[in-house]
This record gives sequence, C-alpha cells and structure tokens, in this order.
Amino acid sequence: MQFIEVTGLAGVRSAVIRFTGPGTGLSFLLFPMIHLGEPAFYREVADRLRRCDLVLAEGVGRKTRSPGAEALVASYEQLEYNERLGLVVQDIDYRALGVPVVCPDMSGGEFESGFRRLPLRERLLIATLVPAISAGMRMFGTRRYLARHMATEDLVSDTEQAVADGMPGLDDLVMRRRDRLLVRVLTEFHQAYTSRTGPFTVAVVYGAEHMRAASEALVGLGYHAADAEWLTVFLVEPAQE
Repeated sequence: MQFIEVTGLAGVRSAVIRFTGPGTGLSFLLFPMIHLGEPAFYREVADRLRRCDLVLAEGVGRKTRSPGAEALVASYEQLEYNERLGLVVQDIDYRALGVPVVCPDMSGGEFESGFRRLPLRERLLIATLVPAISAGMRMFGTRRYLARHMATEDLVSDTEQAVADGMPGLDDLVMRRRDRLLVRVLTEFHQAYTSRTGPFTVAVVYGAEHMRAASEALVGLGYHAADAEWLTVFLVEPAQE
C-alpha cells in the first residue's frame, strides 16, 4: 500500500485512504502528511477534514513546548518561504475546522524527557546534522532533491531502516512510542463506536510514516482499505538538461 508517491510527472502525492469495516457505520480516513508542501495541499486537506465527524491530529507538545522536538522540526521549518522551493510548513488551523479534534500525541514534557534520555551519541548527531542539512537545503536545495526519499509504503525502505538502525533511541521516541499512542486511541474509538447505527468518519492526520502502524492496527480490527484519492503535496520541477 502506498501512502506517499513520488513521480516526475505528478510530483509528490499523498493517498487519502478510507478504511471501512463490516457491520458498522464507523470509518477511518487516513491523511498521510508531509510537513512541507504547497499551500493548496493543506487547504485541500482542511476542506476535507471539515466533512469528517472527528479529527485525530498529530502534534507533539501542542500545549507545552519541547526544545528537543523543536530542534528536530527545525530542519524543515527553516525552509518555509524559501524562494527556490516556494513551499510552506503544514499550517492547518484545527480550531477553525468546526469539528472536534483530539490529539493523542505525546505532551511536550513527555517528549522532552525521552529526548534527554537519548544516548549522547544520538543527541550529538542531531545537534550537528540538523543545522547542516537545513543550511544545505536553504542554499542549494530543490524540490526534486527534497522529494528523493519521500516515497512511503507500508513496507519500510532500506534507507529508513538504515536511519532507524543508526539512531535506535530516536526511532523509538519519534516513531514507536507515538505509534503506540495512536493505535491505542484508534482501538478505543473502534470499541466505542462499533454499535453506532449511523455513519461516523474519524480522520487521522499524521506523518506518512505513522500510517503504517495505523493501517496495520485497523486491519487487525477488521477494517479494510475501501478506496483512496491522491492529493498533490507539491510538483517537482523538470530535471535540468
């Protein structure tokens, strides 16, 4: 199953996937997110969220700050409005959607506590690599370069696995622990709404890599991918001759 597709013609696209189950009006609509894209992509996602009944939204430290989390997201936040890229950071205003929003993610304090417990080697790598990558992208980055490793499927790529193996503590903090929180909430909503007679759509707005855990959990609960639509995150400029 593809969550993010990268092609020369279509650019970077996100698959909005609806999971439905037999005998219930409950469905889950997965929105695999890339956190840097064209403004039109985030407007389209927000418009679709308004048609849902409930939104489960990613967001570490939505109420309390985490310097560790802020250091990690700086790699793409500093690219916003770069003239060469013409992209913006994910900017969905959940308060303006008009539907209930639940954030099952880690609090800023929880994430910061985990970040401080990372091995020193991993924290040093983050402190050196993130600024270097950000600076390189600001000076020389293109959309094509940015899109190189964005393709995301239900199977982990060799590149992703190499990164996870090289920084296992960070992988557990950023991915595994947060995946477990999301899966727990998906299970709770499934159990609460199974007997509901009317249709009810729960939107799941999380980074694309978290959709592996979400889709696996939903299949385990008896749901299946009923349909999908592609939304363009950003177009990739033609290769230079």
